[in-house]
Amino acid sequence: MRKIFSWKKEWTSILILFLFFRLLYSLLGVTSTSRPDPVPLAGGPVYQAAAALLKTDPVSHVLVNIWFRWDTVWYLKIAASGFNSQDGSIAFMPLYPWLVRGLGALIGNALLAALILSNLACLAALLLFYEVALFEVRDRDIAFWGTFFLACFPTSFFLFAAYTDSLFLALTLAAWLFSRSGKWLSAGLFASLATLCRLQGALLGLVLLWAFLAEDGVEKLPIIHAGGSKPQGTETGETVINTRVAFFMVRSLKKLKKPGWLAALLPVLTFAGYALWLGWARLGSIPAALETHWGIFTVMPWTGFGLFLQRLVSTPRVFIDFIDLSLLVLMLILLFIGVFRLNSTLSFYSVLTLALFFMRGTPPHLLDSFSRYFLTLFPAFILLALMAAKNAASLKNRILRVSLLSISIGLQIFLLMGFLDWRWIA
Repeated sequence: MRKIFSWKKEWTSILILFLFFRLLYSLLGVTSTSRPDPVPLAGGPVYQAAAALLKTDPVSHVLVNIWFRWDTVWYLKIAASGFNSQDGSIAFMPLYPWLVRGLGALIGNALLAALILSNLACLAALLLFYEVALFEVRDRDIAFWGTFFLACFPTSFFLFAAYTDSLFLALTLAAWLFSRSGKWLSAGLFASLATLCRLQGALLGLVLLWAFLAEDGVEKLPIIHAGGSKPQGTETGETVINTRVAFFMVRSLKKLKKPGWLAALLPVLTFAGYALWLGWARLGSIPAALETHWGIFTVMPWTGFGLFLQRLVSTPRVFIDFIDLSLLVLMLILLFIGVFRLNSTLSFYSVLTLALFFMRGTPPHLLDSFSRYFLTLFPAFILLALMAAKNAASLKNRILRVSLLSISIGLQIFLLMGFLDWRWIA
C-alpha cells in the first residue's frame, strides 16, 4: 500500500485552504454577533437542556455559541443526557454525540468540543478526499481541484459546523481508500463507524461488496464467445454486455471464496446490532421516531421521487427550494456523466446514496436538507475536477472556472449568514 499518511506538499495547500475557510467563517460569525441576537427557531425541553450547556463568557459568545443552531441542539442534548424515546432523539445516530460527550468532559465546553471534532474531521475529509481523487485519476492537479471544488461547494460550511457531515465524510473516504488498497477489514471497520455516525453508512456494505467483486473494473473484463472467437469488429453491444456480465458472475463466484468480502457485512451488522440495542433499551425504532416526531415517513426511493414531483407542482416555493432544486439537477447531470467517466463503484455509491435521500418521502420542504447531503456525493467533485481539467489552459475555460467558483463561494457566504441568523438552510 502506498504511504498515504506521510505529509505531502499538496497537503500543505489543503491545510491553507482549510484555514482560509475556518478564518472566514469565524469572521462572519463575529459579524453576526455584532447585531442583535436572532430569535431561535427552536424551543422546548430539548433546546432548553442544550442551551444550559453553553458558556456565557465573551469569547464563547462570539466564536462558539454562534454555531448553536438546528441539529447541533440535538447533538448536545444527546451528549449531555443520552437518548429518550419520547423526544425523537433516536433519529440521530450515536457516534458523534458520544465523541462530543467524551471531549466535552475533558475541556468543559460541550459545544466547543463539538466544533473541534467537526473541524478536525473536516480537515481529515479534505485530505482523504485528495488521496481518493488522486487514486482514481492519477493526477495531482485534478485531485487538488476536486478538493477545492468540495471546499467551495455552497453548503460546505456544514463541514465546519457542529454537525455530523464532516465526520461521516471522513469515515466514508477512509473506508473507500482502504477498499481500493485491498485492506478490506480496515475498510469494513471504518464503514461501521460511518454507520454509527449516519444511517446511510449501512449502504457502504453494498458498496464494499461491489468494490470487492469488481476490483479489476467491469469495463476491463474480456469479451469471450462460446465455441471460439468472433472476428474483430463483429460483436454487437448486446453481445458485449452479455458476455461481460456472464464472465463477471463466474469470476464473482470464485472471488467469494476469499474472506475479504465478509468485511462488507460489518456496516450492515453494525446497523442491525444498533437497531436491536434500541429495541432492547425500549427506545423504539428509527423509522418510528422519524414518523412520530419528525413527520417523515420512510418509503421506497421511487415512491419518494414521485412524492417529490407532486410537491414540485403543488406546493409554494421558498428561496432554499430553488437552491436545492438547482443542486439536484447538477448532481443528476454529474451522476449520469460519471457512469461513463468514473470507476463503476463510484457510480454505484452515488446511485445508492441518492436513492436513500429520496427514501425520506415526506419532508417538510421540497428537498429537505438535500443541499447538505450532497456533500457526501464525493464522486461528483472528482468528476467536476476532471471536466475542469479539459482545455484548462484556455482563457475561456479559466474565466468560466473562476466565475463558477466565485458564484459558489458567494452563495456559500450567503447561506452561512442565513444559517447563523437562524434561517433554515439544510
